[in-house]
Amino acid sequence: MYNYPIMDGSESTQPLRRLLWCRFLRIEPDKWINPTLGYYTIYPDYGRGESEELRNQFWRANWDMNTHQSFLNLIDDEVDIIITARGISRDEKVYADEQGVELIEKPIAKDAFVFMVNVNNPVGNLTIHQIQDIYTANLRNWKEVGGKDAEISPYIRNANSGSQEKMETIVMKGLTMIDWPEMKGMSMGSPYLSIDCDEYGIAYTPYYYYRYMARDPYCRVIGVEGIAPTRETITNGTYPFVTEVVTAIRADEPHDSYTYRIFEILTQGRANSIIKESGYIPYK
Repeated sequence: MYNYPIMDGSESTQPLRRLLWCRFLRIEPDKWINPTLGYYTIYPDYGRGESEELRNQFWRANWDMNTHQSFLNLIDDEVDIIITARGISRDEKVYADEQGVELIEKPIAKDAFVFMVNVNNPVGNLTIHQIQDIYTANLRNWKEVGGKDAEISPYIRNANSGSQEKMETIVMKGLTMIDWPEMKGMSMGSPYLSIDCDEYGIAYTPYYYYRYMARDPYCRVIGVEGIAPTRETITNGTYPFVTEVVTAIRADEPHDSYTYRIFEILTQGRANSIIKESGYIPYK
């Protein structure tokens, strides 16, 4: 039991990582929702079997950094396995090469990259080209896309965050996007705080974080190319920005280790029931 690997990952994969710990150790999970913010996560329901040793094991096995830092932690051999909302970034790959470290990463679940606006914003859909124009500052007023006569506030994320890496690679595809410091958020929650207070803002986030974790009543996702992000459109791939949740280990991980066993269980589809229980869509 106490050989469970140290697992790190994106903030949006926290519920899945904690649920895996509970299910593998046969401890009932307690799905917890913050009554004020609506934030969703999972804690073990130890019941009568709670012990200080088990509690310490839970926190030791479940690191909660962020996407970028979790990759660095894995490369530096600080953690055993990670589950992240994207694959390794360009900067992280350079760092791994400098350290002489090779990683093995494989997809285990589907997610989506979505755009959200304030609930009072009447715009319900944008094309990919319109999104690109907004984030290159070529489109500056909502009335140009069927909204109110008001200047668009395009919120962005910090470099190397999971969301920013996806925005640059799968949406902008080489286009030079705005880099306005006053529009930059440094955490998963920052896009929600910005849109809550700005009727004319637009921001991006993982679908899973929006749907299951943030649960912000003042934010609303919009469609892209006329297709709304839903479990069905993500599963069948019709939504334009379907993404992958991946797990990764170091290539030198011994094949007889508990870490490698969990990696195989996750990547061979043998944990699909747990992945589905967490709210994610299994990859296989």
